[in-house]
Amino acid sequence: MQPGTARWAPLAMIALFVLSAALSMRGNQTPAAIGVDAPATVFSATRAATVLARVLGDEQPHPTGSAANAQVRDRIVAELALIGVQAQIQRRFACGGSTCATVENIVARLPGESADQAVLLAAHYDSVGAGPGASDDGAGVATLIESARALLAGPPLVRDVWLLASDGEELGLIGAEAFVREPEFARIATVINLEARGTRGASLLIETQPGNAQIIAAMRRALPRASGSSLDYEIYRSLPNDTDFSVFRREGREGLNFAWAEGAARYHTPLDNLAHLDRGSLQHHGDNALSMTRELAGRAPGAAAVADGGAAQDAVFFNVFGATFAAWPVALNPFLLALGLVLWLALAVRLVRRGSRPAALASASIAVLALLAVLAGLGWGLYALLQALGAMPAMWTAQGPLLVTAFVALALPAMLLGGYVVQRWRGPPALALATLLPFAIVAAAAVAAMPGASYLGLLPLLAAGLCAHLVPGRAVLRSGLAAVVAAGLWFPYAVDSYAAIGHPGLTATTLLSGVIVLPLLPALLSLRRTAGALALAGLAVAFACAMLALARPAFDGDVPRPANLLYAGDSDSARLYLQPRGTMPVGFMRQAGFADVSRPVTAWLGWGHPGAAGPALSAPTLQVESDSLRDGRRQIAIRVSSTRASSEGGLMVPGDVDVASIRVQGQALAPSRWHAEQTRWRRITIVGLPPEGAVFEFESAPGREIELFGYDRSAGIPAEMAGALRERDAVAMPVHGGDSTVAWQRMAVAEVPQAQK
Repeated sequence: MQPGTARWAPLAMIALFVLSAALSMRGNQTPAAIGVDAPATVFSATRAATVLARVLGDEQPHPTGSAANAQVRDRIVAELALIGVQAQIQRRFACGGSTCATVENIVARLPGESADQAVLLAAHYDSVGAGPGASDDGAGVATLIESARALLAGPPLVRDVWLLASDGEELGLIGAEAFVREPEFARIATVINLEARGTRGASLLIETQPGNAQIIAAMRRALPRASGSSLDYEIYRSLPNDTDFSVFRREGREGLNFAWAEGAARYHTPLDNLAHLDRGSLQHHGDNALSMTRELAGRAPGAAAVADGGAAQDAVFFNVFGATFAAWPVALNPFLLALGLVLWLALAVRLVRRGSRPAALASASIAVLALLAVLAGLGWGLYALLQALGAMPAMWTAQGPLLVTAFVALALPAMLLGGYVVQRWRGPPALALATLLPFAIVAAAAVAAMPGASYLGLLPLLAAGLCAHLVPGRAVLRSGLAAVVAAGLWFPYAVDSYAAIGHPGLTATTLLSGVIVLPLLPALLSLRRTAGALALAGLAVAFACAMLALARPAFDGDVPRPANLLYAGDSDSARLYLQPRGTMPVGFMRQAGFADVSRPVTAWLGWGHPGAAGPALSAPTLQVESDSLRDGRRQIAIRVSSTRASSEGGLMVPGDVDVASIRVQGQALAPSRWHAEQTRWRRITIVGLPPEGAVFEFESAPGREIELFGYDRSAGIPAEMAGALRERDAVAMPVHGGDSTVAWQRMAVAEVPQAQK
């Protein structure tokens, strides 16, 4: 390096690195909410929020089949009528992967010049039993209504646009399963689905479908600064999450699934309310939905976004600093990988020709990988220590920002110390080359197994490789450029791992932060004393934030402690259980009358802390409707009836029962990717249990006694046990399905008598 560049190059790389990391977060920023005075053709979050307030009314939970859900349904129909859209209610009995229900989908059509290849704008209006669902998915419904109003105020549509406010999504995508059997669905070519997994955050593109290159191109035209990436899509596919879009994609439709995911601690709780709904998130949802609907419904008939046959391609796509949306076909990945590896290996050859020993380069690369392994161990160690000290009593807590800062800061001193050792041992050129190895590994692995993530490795590798050959001899510049690119691409995932999956993501935060800092080490270490000061500062920040996280209450009015009450039993006895989704305060269980140790409620009903015994429950009745052999298989039909007039009932069958053989009221279960899971028991449920009961049919191998459990469930707990509602501490709230009462009855179905065979 020339003397004139000795000082400015490291400083410039560090400054660009910090700027790149800061700008990378712009991709997750939401726009400002637009007021009611916005032009009629524009989406206004303020108008949409006003609609949502009327739809939710008193903000009571409104699960499928409840009287509150019927009221929400009628309000949605009324809101559509106010903007001149006449909706129909499609009442259908349908099944998801394990639950069946009578759902009431709200369907409407905005006519275009062509009825073929229509666009579907979809959201669901049912909520879970624990909360009012303002974000999940009332915000999606309000977006649908406000978007429809703006579409009608704009130029005529080329294609029809269908609106679907589905029911039963929270039960297992049941409304979507019903809609795909309707004749209207045959005209749908493209779907835009709106969801939420929290109460705030950017409206991210979380899912498309195989062969998405052309619809991504359409999105780039309509949403040049869209949030989300093909990595988000890859991550989403690996998680145990599904939305209505999963059903539409299974049926061969292309489309886009938008959702926000911050504020996950309030997801499926009473705090998923209007007060916690972020207007910027709602505006972002609306901007995405309206712009994409106009783009897709404005295409000429016959211009499908995905080409026929084998021409469909996947795309790699990602947001760049919130300013643009980049994409390329997955087919380019092998060529980009080959170019990156050739440039990197050519750099190694050049270094050898300039005097570096091959053994030094190789050992430095091994040392860098070992350093990352040590860093991962440090992150895990801090995680285990804080967890043991009680800093993470639930998946998401009020300590979140402090914890994320601690785990990010931990990476800096560890990487500086390790990098210093490697540099003293093998020299600066070897360290600079070795810092690119992790990106080469990530690029190769992603191209082979997870193409949507390939840009994370390819772009830093290519940036450093091109710089190395265009500006040779400047290790600080080439590795620093890789760090700048990595910060822009990786940093959002480092800081958002906690928001995405909860406290287990914190160990990934430290490792990802280390990978980002790694190629910046030559620049940092060239500053000598400054590097030591940075290491001490990083250590101090990590320690201080960890201590503050321990001192701060884990839960507050905005971040509740998730805990459900369950009253369960049969006609002989029943007992109250507390089912926390996190650690309760020390001594709380005993003080509130619950056992300190959790135990199984039943073999199939989960675990809970036993509390007070109460009055026995009137158990459901089970009756064998038929039991016979056909084609070597035993066919059994059981009627389950509730003696408590419960709205939900079901049957627990052995886990080895063939799922394809199961019928509920004659209806087969929908295909599900979770059917292949091996479980001891398989729960089959019907919501909206008729007074006369429901018939569950299944097949089994002959020659054995079959143990079954019939159950019914009702929301809340009996009035005699209502005092227990006060036994949750002040910041504890129900979550997901909420408090419930479950009664059950065991039945042993003997082997089919010989006379019946």
